[in-house]
Amino acid sequence: MNKNTLNAQRLLRYFRKDWSENNMQLYYYFIIPYGIMTLLFSWMDFSKTHSVVVALEQVRQGMETDNNSYQQIMENALSGKDDCWSFITLTTIFCFYFFMAYVGSTFFKTSKYRKDYITDLTLPVSNAEKFIIRWGRIAIIPFPVFCLATVLADFTRIGFIHFLYPEVSLSFPVPWSSSECEVYLPLAILQAYSLQALFILGGTYWQKKPFQKTLSLVLLTSLIYYFTYFCTVFYFIGPDFVYHNTAQQWVYGWTFGVPAFLVLLGYLLTYLRMRRATLLPSWKDKTTLVLFAALLIGLGLCVWMPNFIMNHFAFE
Repeated sequence: MNKNTLNAQRLLRYFRKDWSENNMQLYYYFIIPYGIMTLLFSWMDFSKTHSVVVALEQVRQGMETDNNSYQQIMENALSGKDDCWSFITLTTIFCFYFFMAYVGSTFFKTSKYRKDYITDLTLPVSNAEKFIIRWGRIAIIPFPVFCLATVLADFTRIGFIHFLYPEVSLSFPVPWSSSECEVYLPLAILQAYSLQALFILGGTYWQKKPFQKTLSLVLLTSLIYYFTYFCTVFYFIGPDFVYHNTAQQWVYGWTFGVPAFLVLLGYLLTYLRMRRATLLPSWKDKTTLVLFAALLIGLGLCVWMPNFIMNHFAFE
């Protein structure tokens, strides 16, 4: 039995084996998001630029145009701003959610390019070492690959639009490091990793179609939570509670706190599940009981939080 949980030399050798088996996934991690986002970004920019070009042609011919926003778009372009930036940012965030969730669901999938056992390993690889290597391949490496695909898709959008409409210049690269994007990106990254942690955990319960089954459960749980929360607010407190400053501050804090909790919970339960001899779900499994208890606690918080704010803060 391997009692040595972590060994640097064995960890490095297992990393080389895992990398040789799964390095082809990196190409898919890049090509698929790049292709999808290139199509979406180009379609958004084409819709904007084409409407402006048509409006300019109508004005040149002395006709009336139905496009009342083309002048504002051109004024923004003169100051170096692109009206597509906000739509591209939101689209990127949703694509990142979907991408990280799908990648997380492959945590326990066997590689199609499986190699033989490592003859240099005198002891089997421990569960902790397997978890570290797989977590690095699933959670760490895909993030810069997705960022690279996003930036290249953005530049491809600009080149494509300039090729179609060289007479106008309305497209500019998205300033990802500007204050406009910093409002969304940190929270989006945290939420994406919390979502991925749930899909990694879901992969321990469903060996077949883990993404579809975990997605269905996450959506169902979210609907139940939202339904419970809004029923508590509208039927027992009042609809004006939603616009209360204190309530908004709590919601803003929870948007950071809940994802951070889900990241820790998902990774911890996944590791505990990996330590078991089998991944088959069982009510005797303590991790399953902890997960079920966490779901019930979350449901209780949806009822408790609005009432707690009502009882401890001034609300009129």
